[in-house]
Amino acid sequence: MKARLLQWMLNISSTVLGGQLLVALLSPIDRWLLLKTTGLVSISGLGTPTLLLTTLGRKTGQPRTTPLMYLSDTHQPVILYIIGSSGGRPLMPAWILNLMANPKVLVTRDGITQNYQARALTNGQYSAVWQRFMTFNPGFRRYQDRLTRSIPIIELAPRATQAQGLPAVDRLS
Repeated sequence: MKARLLQWMLNISSTVLGGQLLVALLSPIDRWLLLKTTGLVSISGLGTPTLLLTTLGRKTGQPRTTPLMYLSDTHQPVILYIIGSSGGRPLMPAWILNLMANPKVLVTRDGITQNYQARALTNGQYSAVWQRFMTFNPGFRRYQDRLTRSIPIIELAPRATQAQGLPAVDRLS
């Protein structure tokens, strides 16, 4: 049942209207749920690995948190990959622009928040991870086909130092 629901959600989200609804309606609800449960409960978590990415706003300097689907690296599971598809919308997601300005981010998943460093994948690495995202959700191809921008894939690697006991906002610097 869970697999069917996930497949149905992926099929809907790969349409133009479904992608817009996903970003406009489901993301805010999911953000609220994930924040209230420290990353433990998620609507999109019905078979989709979901994390909370906290970036610093490039204009405001304020923390901005976004729920995102992720894939773990097959050889190093602490390395995570996220994709800036924005439901197939033409504009680059704000969280991508934020992490380009400051690649130090916080990742919350399974109730644990950790410091990560973000970097955009290029060339061969991009192609290999893109194929993994396509295998998980072939709808990403439909997103790319209707966009003039390329869909970025971001690698998240744990930062060596964890600021213990500090609020999440303080750990982004």
